[in-house]
Amino acid sequence: MQDKANKKGKRSRTEAVGIFIVMTALAGCITLAAGWAAEGRLLNFGRGLALLSVGIMQPEGGVQVLSERLERIPAQGSMEQTGEPSDLPYTPIGGVLTSGELASSTIIPSGLVPPEAGDGGKIIELMVGVGSNFVQGVAIKNASSRTIDIAAQLKIKPDIKIKNSSDPQVLILHTHTTEAYMTYYAGYYNHRDSSFSKDDTRSVVAAGEAISAQLRAANIGVIHNVTLHDSPKYTGAYVRSENTIKKILKQYPTISVVIDIHRDAMNKSKTEKYKPTVTINGRKAAQIMIITSVGHSSTYPHPDWAENLRLSLRLQSSLHTQYYGIVRPLYLVDSRYNQHLSHGSMLIEVGTDANTVSEAAYSGEILGKTLAQVLNKLK
Repeated sequence: MQDKANKKGKRSRTEAVGIFIVMTALAGCITLAAGWAAEGRLLNFGRGLALLSVGIMQPEGGVQVLSERLERIPAQGSMEQTGEPSDLPYTPIGGVLTSGELASSTIIPSGLVPPEAGDGGKIIELMVGVGSNFVQGVAIKNASSRTIDIAAQLKIKPDIKIKNSSDPQVLILHTHTTEAYMTYYAGYYNHRDSSFSKDDTRSVVAAGEAISAQLRAANIGVIHNVTLHDSPKYTGAYVRSENTIKKILKQYPTISVVIDIHRDAMNKSKTEKYKPTVTINGRKAAQIMIITSVGHSSTYPHPDWAENLRLSLRLQSSLHTQYYGIVRPLYLVDSRYNQHLSHGSMLIEVGTDANTVSEAAYSGEILGKTLAQVLNKLK
């Protein structure tokens, strides 16, 4: 009994010492924190202090758990966010802080399949047609007022400056950041399966990050901006994303390529959704559609539309010839979609709200790898 009392007394004294150390650290470091905040070092200070406290007060393993959680907070120097902060880790690339990569889409689980509630609808999986009348691997769906000579445009090198440099050269962002995917496939969806989510692991952010990972692997500097442009207000999202693009291009003039990643929505009826899917190397992937603006008017000037088109044509051709079925026909429109802001702008739809996030991320990997090939040939 005396031994137990002694142990209890020692444990109480240890806990008291731990509390004293934490309180002393808090009191002594608050003054430092005020000075560090101006230098952007406050986040690292807070991380260290939290780990100190958990190391003293928590059981073995507590430090590791908290460290993993803290590493998912955007680090000092990350791009300013106007919406909720990203829940993805950040790693420095050539002095630029970009969101951390999803090593593989296989880490995104399909999720548990809930029972059919009867308050949703059906999901129809199919492979959408890849087009016809191909010219060097390119089929188009022309909804614009312009006639395009595909072969002639493919002969002209895009006006894009890609260099062997760690500086950022590609910007990936999302005008409709909350566009989301399913987490499972069972041939149906329930009412609670929202088509929009602020969860980065369910939204187009996951597809964008998979693209970013492949570009980084190819030593192409990329900034993946995950600002919420469509929440809390959907209307005006393109104006807000335009402001984001302008700000980043001004800060990083080395960026030549700007890609706005979305997801589509295809419905057969009010309760039936299409899921455009193709199997690539034994895995399901969400079909992709590249949208390029070829319009130009006094109201919405876009005189350099052909520069964007030349890059889109090369990417379209490479995707189709290397991964048959992955890409739907190149969609040409008059609307600008902010593509007047650079000579390497594209809007890309990755799947629909009926595809799973795993399929979208896998397509992102394919897209990123192919885009890296195209860009490296332009060096």
